[in-house]
Amino acid sequence: MMNILKTKFLLFRRKPAAYIITTIIICVFTYLMGQGQVTKEPIALFSTLNNEQQSVIMKELKKLSQYDFTVYEEDEAIKQVKDGKVDVAISLKDDGYKLIVAPDFMNAPMLGNELNTIYSQVLLKNAIIQSSPDEQKEQITSKIVKIQDDPSFNIGYKNLGNENGLKFDQKLRSLFGFTLFMVIYTIASGVNHIVMERRDRIWERITVSAIPKWKAYLANLTYSFLLGYLQIALVLSIFYFAVGVDFYGGYWKSLIVVIPYVLCIVSLSIFIAAIANTPGKFNAFMTVLAVPLAMLGGAYWPLEIVTSKIMLALSKISPIKYGMDLLNGVTVNSSSITDLLFPFSILMFMTVIFMGIGINVLEKKEQI
Repeated sequence: MMNILKTKFLLFRRKPAAYIITTIIICVFTYLMGQGQVTKEPIALFSTLNNEQQSVIMKELKKLSQYDFTVYEEDEAIKQVKDGKVDVAISLKDDGYKLIVAPDFMNAPMLGNELNTIYSQVLLKNAIIQSSPDEQKEQITSKIVKIQDDPSFNIGYKNLGNENGLKFDQKLRSLFGFTLFMVIYTIASGVNHIVMERRDRIWERITVSAIPKWKAYLANLTYSFLLGYLQIALVLSIFYFAVGVDFYGGYWKSLIVVIPYVLCIVSLSIFIAAIANTPGKFNAFMTVLAVPLAMLGGAYWPLEIVTSKIMLALSKISPIKYGMDLLNGVTVNSSSITDLLFPFSILMFMTVIFMGIGINVLEKKEQI
């Protein structure tokens, strides 16, 4: 068995281009579909404040995650608005601010409220410090900083009308969906070796040798599993460590819960291999099957927004649905183990059914 597995990886090492290209495609498309859609409103800044005052204001402005602030000279900032490169420019002054907005910028009142809050806090802090005796200013400044970092009470907001609402993270949705979709082709390329070996009668030579048939199957299936799993682990690691996607503390768990999905796709590929008699037909069947599975499974859009009962019913036959449930469960939804038992059980059930039928059909064809 180990010799067969070693041979598979030696052959893979000679021609790794398809695997590498597929991995790159997953990363690029995931970034475009997820990261690329998260845009910030660009805002130009110019200031008459000194460096210390400007750094304090900028520190507070950076907390407004929906905006991207860039400091310019006054003429350049106004020119940015005139040329349509930004919709708003902000002039920061000692006693307040001034907005220079484009005619079609509709968020000026909202931005103004944010700036009013920031300025009122900063001006209040400065007024307290300035009104204090000189020998106590340093002590009072440190106390104010301590109070800001550790307030006596916190105010929380809760939407009572959406307690059971959809928890949605576009970055993770795109990452998980496109990865689970594309890895189908990677796993299928591994299982396709069985189809090619049977066509070229290499399989017959292996099975009549001293190697038990179950070891030949296990070696090929292990190879396909490792191809798919390592690709998923590589893509998730790139987006976690390099891109900085937030996994909500579930990165390591995601590497574990994806295992039953990969097993299910390996089994599905074996089932399709049993139906197809040639590598060409196998590739055609897997290509045609992968796209509807992704659409029904919620790889392209969350199933929670789908209202068609027929589509929701059909989604239950897609392994991608249960793979997404597991990955979203250990990340954005913070689901308990009990909540994850159902998708886990369904994937394992599919694995047993597809594997059992697929191998039995393959054996019957071999006897014929």
